[in-house]
Amino acid sequence: MKARSTGAIIVAAGSGARFGGKVPKQFLALCGKPVFYWSIKAFQKAGVRDIVVVVPRLYLPKLIKQEKTPGVRFVAGGKERYHSVQNGLSALPKNVKIVAIHDGARPLIRPSVIKSSIVSAAKSGAALVAVLSKDTVKLSKNGARVDATTPRASVWLAQTPQAFKRSIIEKAYSAINLAGITDDAQAAELAGYPVSIVQGSYNNLKITHPLDLKLAEILMKEKD
Repeated sequence: MKARSTGAIIVAAGSGARFGGKVPKQFLALCGKPVFYWSIKAFQKAGVRDIVVVVPRLYLPKLIKQEKTPGVRFVAGGKERYHSVQNGLSALPKNVKIVAIHDGARPLIRPSVIKSSIVSAAKSGAALVAVLSKDTVKLSKNGARVDATTPRASVWLAQTPQAFKRSIIEKAYSAINLAGITDDAQAAELAGYPVSIVQGSYNNLKITHPLDLKLAEILMKEKD
């Protein structure tokens, strides 16, 4: 897959309510740079040159003024995550045929995993980076009593990037009711498209709470 036919959407438009604080978690400093910055660098190292970063509208003017890297552009997010992804899709050049969608709160993604997800999507149409669950999974309808235990050998924890042929993710987004959709692979699944699994990394953590940011800094320093 030629680099110019592959693009990325880095979703960094959330409010970070669970993290707390006035500044969204994706804009906090991690090793001297905003959290989302490291995702941009990882995609660039993976050879992806068309990158759209979706951010809160409040941050957009400053970021547009500051960003000088060719191929990197910022657009405003929407009310829900899927609105933000749709805004990102609209901003990608028409020649982009494979789209990798990544959470800007996952700064430790490896370029090699990005490449694997893109290759898988080019072959199968849709690919999900994931890791096997380390824990036993219990199902409960009311949160007070266990209804069932799911064998962990069949439980995969979804990560990002999630990569797609552009035609597939655009069709999926237009074919179903997106209310309640929690990731892009789910949209593809509900629209009837098979989704391949790409082995991810347990270090590809999502920064959700303050402790996650501290752990990410430790892992990033070890990586260097």
